[in-house]
Amino acid sequence: MSHYIDNILERSEHKKWEGKINRKVMVTGLILGLVIVIGLSAFFFAKETINYTSNGTPKQISGFSIGSVVLGVGLLIVILDFFSNFVVEYAITNKRVIIKSGLIGTDYKSIYYEQINQVVIDVGLIGKIFGTGNLKIDTGKTETYSKGGGAKVGGMQYQNIKTRTMYDVLKNINTPYEVYNFIQPSITGRRESLYSGRADKESNPQYYK
Repeated sequence: MSHYIDNILERSEHKKWEGKINRKVMVTGLILGLVIVIGLSAFFFAKETINYTSNGTPKQISGFSIGSVVLGVGLLIVILDFFSNFVVEYAITNKRVIIKSGLIGTDYKSIYYEQINQVVIDVGLIGKIFGTGNLKIDTGKTETYSKGGGAKVGGMQYQNIKTRTMYDVLKNINTPYEVYNFIQPSITGRRESLYSGRADKESNPQYYK
C-alpha cells in the first residue's frame, strides 16, 4: 500500500485496515468490457449501411461510421474506468473510513463513524467467484427519481417519484465480512460513547489533559 493515506491521519488516529479493489476482479471487468465493445463495434462494421428515420424522413448512415464511434468511445470508457479503479485505496481507522481516489489529482473522502447509519455487505456472482464483496455505507443520503407511469388524477399526470439510499461503497474488497467487523464495533462504540462523554474526549484530547 502507498503512504498517501498516512499523510492525512489526525493525531491519535491509527489505521486498523487498509485495502484496494481486488485486481482479479478489475482485470475480469476489463476483459468483459473489451469483449462487449469489440463485439458491438464488429456488428456495426459488418453492416454496409444502417437505415433509420429522423423526423419522419428515411435516412442512411454507414456501419463503419457507427462502428468506429462505438469502438473509440467504448475503449476510452473501459480503459479509463480500469485505471480510475486502479488508484483507489481504502482505509479504516479508529475514527473514520477513508476513500482515496483520483486518476490525475488525489481526492480523499472521510466518513466518520458518527455519520454512519448502517453498513451493508453486498456479494454478487463475481464476489462469490473471487471471494470479494462490496461494503455499502449508509450515511443517510438519498436521491429521488421518477419511475414513470404515474397516476392521472383530475386530468393531471402525476409522476411516480421514488427515493433510494445513496451509499458510499468500498468496491470489490477482499474478505468483506472481516472488514465489516472492523467498522461495526466502532460505530456501536461511538454511539455508546456519546452518552458517556468519551467521544468528545477522543475528538478533543487537548482539553482533557
